[in-house]
Amino acid sequence: MKKIEILNKQSIKTCLDTYLNQTAQLRFIQRLQVINYLIENDDVSCITAGKTFNVSPKAVQNWVKKINETGDIESLRDQPGKGRKTRLTKDQLVQIEKAVKGNPEKVGMKAKQWNGALLAEYITKKLGVELQLRQCQRMLQKFGVASPSGRPWN
Repeated sequence: MKKIEILNKQSIKTCLDTYLNQTAQLRFIQRLQVINYLIENDDVSCITAGKTFNVSPKAVQNWVKKINETGDIESLRDQPGKGRKTRLTKDQLVQIEKAVKGNPEKVGMKAKQWNGALLAEYITKKLGVELQLRQCQRMLQKFGVASPSGRPWN
């Protein structure tokens, strides 16, 4: 039988990694797979397991430590409250989305098109929150106002 081959491995691998990191449930399942791999292969190190599943060996060590301390696989779930807190409320995000879906001149900005710098200026003026240029560019992409390259749709 002829060996099958995936043609664009790197692209597919990047997509898989992105997908696996999108939700807490998928991250939890991946952690369980790594632990199961270690259980089934006694001679495998955290370094090998990390390379096999494309995660850091230190993360694998931490997961093993958690399981050994608690004796429960539930300890591998993401804990709430991790990460940086958002500086904008949900209402503010709705207000921003509504503004960027329209013409900037309608909300008092002197421009014909939205861009990251203009959005940063708008948020500072209207909401009193200072955001970095790149964060505003990502926000425009999220709201469908800019392309993935950051350029406005024409």
